[in-house]
Amino acid sequence: MSYASKLYDLLTSRFYDKQMDLELVHEARRCVVSGIKVGPGARVLEVGCGSGLNQPLLIEALGETGQIVALDASIEMLNQAKVRAQEQGYADRVVFIHGDARKLDLLLRDAGEDDEFDALFLTLILTVVPDWRRVFETAYEHLKVGGRCSIMDSYWSKSSITHWLVRSLYAADSKRPTFEPLREIAAEYQVEFLPPAPQDSFFFVASGTKK
Repeated sequence: MSYASKLYDLLTSRFYDKQMDLELVHEARRCVVSGIKVGPGARVLEVGCGSGLNQPLLIEALGETGQIVALDASIEMLNQAKVRAQEQGYADRVVFIHGDARKLDLLLRDAGEDDEFDALFLTLILTVVPDWRRVFETAYEHLKVGGRCSIMDSYWSKSSITHWLVRSLYAADSKRPTFEPLREIAAEYQVEFLPPAPQDSFFFVASGTKK
């Protein structure tokens, strides 16, 4: 168990949804779902599903068929995601996996979900996990050729009090350029900044197709 997962279990899970209830964050979530361009029957791997705030949007995009395999290291956040899925009626469409994203290969294999996915979805996770570049590379290996990957996260080019608070409350190092690995390897790469750049801090949505 990492420091981040302990923090989310003990503290962050208690206020996360209320803190994330901002129009800028909602818009970023809509953009990241749009970026993977999924349709009926698709299988989506969501690494770092948190409390499941993305999943209603994903389910809507998937239509009547399709599946989400959702992983999170915080059991408290994962439990909130399960409750949300039950309450909104799509629990049978999501496979929830509790575990560290650094062990993704093993976790997917143990769950019987290690086939390649049509889409990969990483939201506010690469700034939190240790060894984030390797986590991205491992997740990307589970994406089909021609599949879409979308990343939504925050980025600060300069240190600030806000950056310190985000790191303290969410264990997120927003100075990591987590959009770079996808830019280096994907086709049809595009990135959108919210609010529009140039800014010292912003959310971004990056997407691309696996070559």
